[in-house]
Amino acid sequence: MIPVENIYYLLCYAWDKLAQKDLVPAGTTGQKDIYALLLTVLLKELPRLSHQGYHTDYQPQRREVQGIKGKLLLTPSLKNQSFLKGYAHCSYHHLTNDTLPNRVLRSTLVRVLQVKNLPADVHKGLVKALHNMPAFSPITLDAQVLQQALAMCHRKSHYLFVLHICALLHSQSMLAENGNALIFKDFERDERKMALLFEAFVRNFYKIELKSAKVFRERLQWKLTGTEPQYLPKMQTDISLILNDGKKLIIDTKYYARTLNTYFSSEKIHTENLYQLFAYLKNQPDEQAEGILLYPTVKQSLSLSYTSEQHQIRIETINLAQPWEKIHEDLLEIVTKNLPQIPYSFD
Repeated sequence: MIPVENIYYLLCYAWDKLAQKDLVPAGTTGQKDIYALLLTVLLKELPRLSHQGYHTDYQPQRREVQGIKGKLLLTPSLKNQSFLKGYAHCSYHHLTNDTLPNRVLRSTLVRVLQVKNLPADVHKGLVKALHNMPAFSPITLDAQVLQQALAMCHRKSHYLFVLHICALLHSQSMLAENGNALIFKDFERDERKMALLFEAFVRNFYKIELKSAKVFRERLQWKLTGTEPQYLPKMQTDISLILNDGKKLIIDTKYYARTLNTYFSSEKIHTENLYQLFAYLKNQPDEQAEGILLYPTVKQSLSLSYTSEQHQIRIETINLAQPWEKIHEDLLEIVTKNLPQIPYSFD
């Protein structure tokens, strides 16, 4: 089982919010509930948002005002005889903090309070935070609304972090069987969610920690000729990485409850994973690029190497149950092993 604090670190890297990695409150080591931890961090961050000033934006208004403000709306002004009273119907923009990001924050607190079996201190903190927050208009939360809120705050790092938490809490909550309360899904057993998290974590980890490398997602073109290329599937790497000696690595991350498949009591690498990595290597321009299948594990470790023509293919695992410092060390070792001793810039 992955320790909760390690899942939190994965989230911070995946969201590109490394500064918040050290917000884990004292005494949470060994905690079993990632949602309680995220809510504790959220409650810790909300007062800072208030202190720095809630998000504001100009929103359009159409109303009757004394005098003229903004753009005059002649037709409704004449229809309502506003001019006779010294008024006019106008269209203008009004600065307000009743914005989408703030509405998402408040609506998230309201929603989370419906989750059953919240720790007493977390529940108390949520009630207090809701009481201290301005009465932003309620909004129905969905994936589109949450993405719009994130987009509006792309330059406000402190807001992005809490909105990422809100989006995760929403996506992982669902109605209990009795329909009277919400429950959180078992995060670590949500294989699709963990696969996306692991991929984003590894990619951003190398972007942040391996300063001298170029890290990116790469769109590859099939080395096929034909009359109908539009029918070929798209091919994009999880992680392409060019080290400072020019060596190129293509890393394909995979997440499974079990790292290996079992066939007739014999453990094997997932066939489709190997095929996919092989296709990446054969359809990109660097004929000496190295491919790595990277699996997370908490028990069984692997480090295997094979060769196909000029390409080396490695199968590596990273133990996510070990202390964070060792995870950091092992991930760097995976991409720099067997390379000439060229200085690298690590963080």
